[in-house]
Amino acid sequence: MARRTIVLSLILGLLAAANAVPFDFFYLILMWPGAYCEDSDNGCCVPKYGYPAEDFFVKSFQTFDLSINKPIVRCRNGAPFDNRKMNKIENGINHYWSNIKCPPTDGMNTWKSEWNSYGVCSGLAQLDYFKAALGLRTQAGILAALADQGIKPDYKLYATAKIKSAITKKLGVAPGLQCKDGPFGKKQLYEIYLCASTDGKSFIECPKLPATLSCPDAVVFHPFYTWMLNSTAAAFDSRILLPTETMLN
Repeated sequence: MARRTIVLSLILGLLAAANAVPFDFFYLILMWPGAYCEDSDNGCCVPKYGYPAEDFFVKSFQTFDLSINKPIVRCRNGAPFDNRKMNKIENGINHYWSNIKCPPTDGMNTWKSEWNSYGVCSGLAQLDYFKAALGLRTQAGILAALADQGIKPDYKLYATAKIKSAITKKLGVAPGLQCKDGPFGKKQLYEIYLCASTDGKSFIECPKLPATLSCPDAVVFHPFYTWMLNSTAAAFDSRILLPTETMLN
């Protein structure tokens, strides 16, 4: 039985490689949930599978092709998404590739969409694709890297250049930053773009970053705690209470 399982795994791996489409690198896009909660019209909710981590989430793991200057999506002949395989990484994916939108979801449609869009183009088996993204997120250690430089989610304004420098110091490669509207007319840190090698094992200097990435010179790093999440669907229209404006100074 064990031998049959090993053979089947090898076959699936070979099929994944055969269906791979050439691409140049991965975009690992990490999202700060505090910014999502503050900006969302519906607030944010506890997912059906329980509370996520108080950390950066994986938002997307995209296969990018420089020759067409965009992500490669929905490659043909890719293996169909298998819900059951996600059980093997249940703890990691529930905590760090979490969906906190309202009304609450079980996350499965999010992961299925990501696999059908980019995973099938990666040349990796389904489980390896998600493991690679989660592993890189852990390797990046963004929250700790920022804290080492005195940058914490506390409503204060931080220099964008200092945020980039903190991440570069930790990883040896420069990130891209995306900001969105925050409290009191300020912009807040929302997403971090990092580039990874095509085997999904290491970070590389980004050959290209999206032209749409935009942040001002200083941004708010909005707090995120799991108590901010609404625990029932009936409460999902509530919003996070903001601090006084003086806390941003």
